[in-house]
Amino acid sequence: MNAIPHLDKIGHLGSFFALSFLTYFAFKPKWYVLTILWSCYAILIEMVQSQLAYRHASLADFVADMLGVGLFYLVLWLYSKLFKSNKNLDTPST
Repeated sequence: MNAIPHLDKIGHLGSFFALSFLTYFAFKPKWYVLTILWSCYAILIEMVQSQLAYRHASLADFVADMLGVGLFYLVLWLYSKLFKSNKNLDTPST
């Protein structure tokens, strides 16, 4: 039994957050391209796991994966809002 409940889901979320971060800053794809890419990858992973005797497919894993992608875009949006507001404060008015 895991000492931390739902550690697997946290791992999925964190992994797809990191994948989204790296993909975004490496290639700058449109948000929908990145989301489609990682959702297809997440579905593929679950399909492969459903065929393995020692693993199982889980809709909750897919949801955690997509939450990781969504969280990345939320953090990116919040960072851009914070950065733009701080930049405006630092610029002297003329």
